[in-house]
Amino acid sequence: MDAAEILLSLLRVYTPSGEEKRIEPEMKRFQRELGYNELIIDKTGNYLLIRGSGEKTILLASHVDTVPGELLVTQRGGAIIGRGAVDAKGPLAAMISAGAKANIGPNYRLVVAGLVDEEGAGSGALGLLESGFRAEHIIIGEPTGVVGIAISYRGSLTFTLTASGRGGHSSAPYLGDSALDKLLDAINEVKAVFSGSSYEEITSAVTMIRAGDWPTKLPEKAEATINIRFPPGIEFNSIMEKVEVIASLHGCKLSVIDSTEPLSVSLSSPVPRALIRSIIRNGLKPKILKKTGTSDMNILFKISSDIAACGPGNSLLAHTPNEKISIEELNQSVSIYVKAIEELSKGLVS
Repeated sequence: MDAAEILLSLLRVYTPSGEEKRIEPEMKRFQRELGYNELIIDKTGNYLLIRGSGEKTILLASHVDTVPGELLVTQRGGAIIGRGAVDAKGPLAAMISAGAKANIGPNYRLVVAGLVDEEGAGSGALGLLESGFRAEHIIIGEPTGVVGIAISYRGSLTFTLTASGRGGHSSAPYLGDSALDKLLDAINEVKAVFSGSSYEEITSAVTMIRAGDWPTKLPEKAEATINIRFPPGIEFNSIMEKVEVIASLHGCKLSVIDSTEPLSVSLSSPVPRALIRSIIRNGLKPKILKKTGTSDMNILFKISSDIAACGPGNSLLAHTPNEKISIEELNQSVSIYVKAIEELSKGLVS
């Protein structure tokens, strides 16, 4: 069973976040047919395919959930189309195939993890972290265009601002009290304070606004959801303090939905080095990436700081109706993963 066959099997099972249990029969089949010693399904629902029994662990982690929106699964023109082909069943398929092929050193075991809820709140990665799981080396399966090696991800803060007002008639707004006006003032200040336009700067984006219930009535309640992204080196608490001040000045209630710390990995660490060497040995040129978004890497970094993301697929196609991945890229990534696993497990990089 090659990587393309594995991917097609994964894609034919629609698994938006929250419905990952559907993929269980396929994961059990991979364990039987590809020679993994065991499959563990942990209490969070993560799928852990395991080879070897050494005291040290190499973790290859991707995710089995996708964003909603089922796509017809097809194979044509050397490409495989389907929801999750890029993000991230393609990288997961390559990891499952590589994990079955690699020669693992005697002191190591290999765990290929299909994590749940990456597109949601990251409960799969959090569950793995909270379970006390240990690993010396971690490779994250995310679409980096085969040769990309992501060593840095920005942090994220998502929150809501809620404003209240007396309301009033739109014919005399100067006599009323609009919750939406208060909210817009707060939003404009957030955007002014966090007005970055590059990876190295703090950026902000308003993603949802809800207000009003009648065309001629001033809103009595208004709510906005805002996402702030920040690079490594910026303290989360410093951002929160500024957001809290803005909310207070404009009479808004602040509620944090989610927060993720940024991370940055040294290129001299074993995993980035192993991936760089493996890509070169496959006749390709590695590319070091700093990602503007977040991934499970932000969480799993707390298990081991020897971590990097690398995988097949064009990230611009993720979450789109044109989500597809080339079979050539899949096979290239399998070879890259195999060589990196073998170097790490045999102590060829340190």
